[in-house]
Amino acid sequence: MDFSAALERIHDHIENDRVENAVMACLRVARASKDSLFASIFLRELYPSKNEIARALFTETQHLNDEAKKFIFERSLERFLELHTIEGVDPDTSKAEGDRANVLMAAAGEIESEIKRWQDTLADLVPPPGLSQYDMAEFTASAMEQKGIVRTRLAGLHTIKARLKTRCLNYALEIERQLEAGRQQDNFLHSVQGEVHNYFKGRSDDVVQKLIKASQLAASKDGEDCALVLTEVRRAMKGAADLFWPVTSEEPVTCADGQQRKLGDQQYLNRLQEFMRVKLRNSSARDLLMAELDHLDVFFRRLNDLASKGVHAEVTVAEARQGLVSLYFFLSNVIRHLVSAEPQTA
Repeated sequence: MDFSAALERIHDHIENDRVENAVMACLRVARASKDSLFASIFLRELYPSKNEIARALFTETQHLNDEAKKFIFERSLERFLELHTIEGVDPDTSKAEGDRANVLMAAAGEIESEIKRWQDTLADLVPPPGLSQYDMAEFTASAMEQKGIVRTRLAGLHTIKARLKTRCLNYALEIERQLEAGRQQDNFLHSVQGEVHNYFKGRSDDVVQKLIKASQLAASKDGEDCALVLTEVRRAMKGAADLFWPVTSEEPVTCADGQQRKLGDQQYLNRLQEFMRVKLRNSSARDLLMAELDHLDVFFRRLNDLASKGVHAEVTVAEARQGLVSLYFFLSNVIRHLVSAEPQTA
């Protein structure tokens, strides 16, 4: 969905006083962005009867668990009552929602026709010709009371219309803020990605190719592709380890912290840790990098266990993307320290 174009349509409907169109456009945006709460809020404004809204909300929230359904139902009803509660509305001219008789029930598509109907009613409240003086007085007194009720109803409809326009405008502005934040986040992520690619170009083109392939696979929602993303991420990590701390021996060696570890071809996480212990200055920043690598270690070991059991379907899209993004940030932080700080002599 082209959100920018959809938001432009919402603003256009609001500016041209097309309330029903604005509500329907907001509903489309809410559904496209998987915003179930506001989709339910706008659905309530389109359906005048309880049965219709119950069916619509059931369809809208059927993919959610019971707790989420209850929250959305109650919260959307609360927002509906906030908008449709009009103090001073005669209960005889409104449909009570629950125990609240001052709730003016008017669907977004009915507001304009109701306003026209009540305006015509006001115009009809004129005395017919030929009334006697006493009949004229009685008609005038009765008409004044009816006009007061009609004007109150009209004022309530205009209030609801204004509130609906404000709600649609605020929702459109909020989505615009989210889109702008998303664009800034994309720019930030792209800058991190570019920084990592540029560093490894010429140093280890194999790492760059594996990261690019993993990024392409991450766009897929297929379970097998998710497993392949993690495979490429692990290969990229190994390629980085081969660059930073190449294999010198398959036998256990004494590391910088005095512990015996294997730093062989398959122990690339150990090699990355040894690289940071030896080549980076002892600082809180290095400690944070070590903790970040430890987190990646635990994360990938868990996913390795899943892969070894042949249950690739259990590796979700979110997990695959988390692994890829985490690796980019880790490598970016390592690169920044390598470029900005003098390496410690081994």
